[in-house]
Amino acid sequence: MDNKSDIIFFLPYWDAKNPTLEDKTSFIIGEIVAVDECEELGGYAYVNSQYASSNKTPKDFLKDAIRKDRPKWVVGIENTATLLLSYHRQKKILINPTVTMNDLNWVTPETIRDTYAFFSAKYEKDYEIYSKVYRNVAHYPAQQTLFIADLAPLIKTIFSESN
Repeated sequence: MDNKSDIIFFLPYWDAKNPTLEDKTSFIIGEIVAVDECEELGGYAYVNSQYASSNKTPKDFLKDAIRKDRPKWVVGIENTATLLLSYHRQKKILINPTVTMNDLNWVTPETIRDTYAFFSAKYEKDYEIYSKVYRNVAHYPAQQTLFIADLAPLIKTIFSESN
């Protein structure tokens, strides 16, 4: 995938209430590191400041970005992964989405085939719900948080096998 818009990463958006300075600093540093990791995988990363400056809801921002960029793959992390759950006819990788039983309704065989999801220990309940329908799923019970770097070899394999 040579075109940067072939792979779009939607990094998490800021949704914390009453954050501490440590929370803010951790979020910003994590985002900086994640952007570098996304670029190494050959993708373009949308970040929190882009969501905030767009004056759109994150859901509308994602929808508009996908329409504009028409990527082969989208990758969502945590709250953006949750927003991407409902997308059909889009190849996607979800990292720690929050899943409800309602998310499992009206799922097509193509969506099941073209969606990969990874869950850390913190998201075990979401993994249990999600894995009832989807087959391309992995749980990492020993890790509280998953980073792009943790999954980079798997993500590269998924991208290369989809060509």
